[in-house]
Amino acid sequence: MIRRLNVKESTTLKDFLAEKLSISKAKAKHLIDSKNVLVNNQRVWIATHRLKPGDVVELPQVKEEKKEIPILYEDEYIIAVNKPAFLLSDKDKNSVEAILQKRFSKDIKAIHRLDKETSGVLLFAKNYEIFEVFKKNWDELVKEKVYLALSHNKATFKDKVIDIPIDGKTAVSFVKTLKTSSNFSKFLVKPKTGRKHQIRIHLSKVGHPIIGDKVYGYKTVLDPVLKQVGRHMLHSQRLDFFHPFKKKRLSISADIPADFKLLEKKLKLS
Repeated sequence: MIRRLNVKESTTLKDFLAEKLSISKAKAKHLIDSKNVLVNNQRVWIATHRLKPGDVVELPQVKEEKKEIPILYEDEYIIAVNKPAFLLSDKDKNSVEAILQKRFSKDIKAIHRLDKETSGVLLFAKNYEIFEVFKKNWDELVKEKVYLALSHNKATFKDKVIDIPIDGKTAVSFVKTLKTSSNFSKFLVKPKTGRKHQIRIHLSKVGHPIIGDKVYGYKTVLDPVLKQVGRHMLHSQRLDFFHPFKKKRLSISADIPADFKLLEKKLKLS
């Protein structure tokens, strides 16, 4: 659902949202910082942006994610979870790491990270010593990472290798087109390197920015369906790795979240 607000007098975006939504200015700024607020169909994330009479402000009604974290796998060394969107992986009092520390042990530590808006498989060590073994050997231990992405524009390829450096470093992603509709595509992506925002950058570079990506995607949003999207549509579906303590290869998969499935259906990509 999209909330549509009409501007009747000149004011700042922050003050306008605080008044119209009956929230504090701090909460209004937090909302603007999420980059989900549209002014005349354009993403705006500057709190002091000046509104004028006749402007239209729109924002999606994003539901708060429950703090219950689904456990996908657990042994005496690690825990794998299906990370919900809108939660940081670690280093925050409301992160997945913090939630697991309260639920299990304060020694739990994230072995790797997913972007805040990315859902899917996320791995944690049960203490610092275990974390160190995984972190030190991560590139060798990881055998395959598989992501699903819903993107703009109809793909004209079945398989594609994207080899575009990021921050001066080699970055390679294998992309497979799973389904297309008139203006959208569903991709399976296997990153072979682990650069920051790699999949989001790579898909954007080849003309298929991920739907809902406020950094590498489109800043103008006209489609009423896309205006309801509160996050980038990227899901870590599977992680295959060699367990250094169990001495065996594990494959851990995460169910596709409801918002992802719903958008797939609306865009005829399911």
